[in-house]
Amino acid sequence: MTEATKKPELTVVSKISKAMALIHGVDKDGKNSFQHYDFQSEAAIKHAVKGAIETVGIVISPSYEVLQQYDRTTQKGALNHFVDVMGTFQVTDGTSSIIGTMPGSGQDTGEKAMAKACTSAQKYFYKQLFNITDRDEDPDSDNSAPDGGYQNKPKTQRITAGELTVLEQLVKDYSTQLGLEYEKTWAWILGKIKSKTANLKDLTSTEAGQVKLFVKNNPAAELLKRQEEKEGKQ
Repeated sequence: MTEATKKPELTVVSKISKAMALIHGVDKDGKNSFQHYDFQSEAAIKHAVKGAIETVGIVISPSYEVLQQYDRTTQKGALNHFVDVMGTFQVTDGTSSIIGTMPGSGQDTGEKAMAKACTSAQKYFYKQLFNITDRDEDPDSDNSAPDGGYQNKPKTQRITAGELTVLEQLVKDYSTQLGLEYEKTWAWILGKIKSKTANLKDLTSTEAGQVKLFVKNNPAAELLKRQEEKEGKQ
C-alpha cells in the first residue's frame, strides 16, 4: 500500500466510538436481595469494556481524590464508614488522550469503603463513556434499607439566654415557696420530666415547656398541704 492510499490514523474519540459499537447489552447479573431489584455488576461492566478497548487499542488509567470521609451509626447501632471520591480517567492510545471525571461513593462497616467508592466511580464512568444503559436505576449492590437504615435524629433547639433567665426565676420562686434549696428543686423537677440534661443551658424548648407545665400543675401550696397531711397520718 502506497503512502497516498494509507488510511488515516483514528483519533482517540473515534476509537472510543468503535469500542462503544462493540459493547452490546450488558445483562443484569447482580441482585439486591434487600430491595429486590437486579443490576449490572461492576465485574460485568468491566468485562464488557475490557474486550472492546483491547480491540481498538486504547487504555483507561484511573486516579482518585478523596473528597470526604465520615461515619454514621445505623439504627441497630453498627458503625458505617463512608467515603466520597472524585475519579479522574485518562483515555489514551499512547499518542493522544482525553480526560474525564466521575464521582463515586462507598460505604462499609469494615475497610472496604474506599475501594467501593473507587469502584463506583469507575463503573459509572464506563457506563457513561460507552453509553452502557439499562432501564432501571442502578444504585450499586449494597443491600441497604430504603431509608439507608440510619437514624434521622430530629434537630433540637436550645432555649435562649432570655428564656433561661425567665425559667430560672420561675424555679427560684417555686423553690422558695416549697422551702427547698434551688439546686435540689431543679434536680427534682428534671427528674420528674425525665430530662438527662446536666447543664441548664442545654435545655431544649420542649424541656423548658415541660418544666413550666410541671410547676403549673403542681402548685407549691398544694404540695405542702399534701406533705402536712402525710406527716399528720404518721
